[in-house]
Amino acid sequence: MRLALVQEVQTAIPDCVVHAASNLETAVDLIAKIAFEMIVVDPGLPGHEPGSAKDRLKVIATLQELCPTAIHIVVTSADSQKEGEEFRKLGVAAYISKNHLRPRSMGAILDEIAENGFSIGLVHPLGMKSEIYHAALSGREQEVLASMLQTPSGISRRQVYEQLAERMNIDPASAERYYKRAKAKLLKYGHPPTAI
Repeated sequence: MRLALVQEVQTAIPDCVVHAASNLETAVDLIAKIAFEMIVVDPGLPGHEPGSAKDRLKVIATLQELCPTAIHIVVTSADSQKEGEEFRKLGVAAYISKNHLRPRSMGAILDEIAENGFSIGLVHPLGMKSEIYHAALSGREQEVLASMLQTPSGISRRQVYEQLAERMNIDPASAERYYKRAKAKLLKYGHPPTAI
């Protein structure tokens, strides 16, 4: 997950330098040496009990205290509105569920922070549909296919293509082509996408 987050940040801010830490101690050492502008963290870091609200708050409070001027973004599997609000009160600018992240979504999260001062992205398990992954699909084909599968009823394909076009910086016709190509590849390899 750490490498995926690094790629998301680099996609949103192409000329940035990203430092990654696998635990709180390493993060604290890095903060002592570097004045970070943004910190992306999962509060369930190794060495802390990921299910403990006290430990999770301690991780965020420690980072916020050491680097108060940075934009703090929490990426978590906990997905709790209550925890998101508690972290916001500590100064966190975004609280994002790992299942809410999609390719190129970090830019939209940063835009929402700039506009509203806070971004929250939760996924509700009852509304979550399955996803399909196949090695034959390109990254863009995969992204378009995932978006089509996650689209709630009542939203037309044309609307989804337009949303994808804006997010991916392509035209809607290209988004449609990516979708049709992904669907054709899945059919070719004997994995027909049933819900799309």
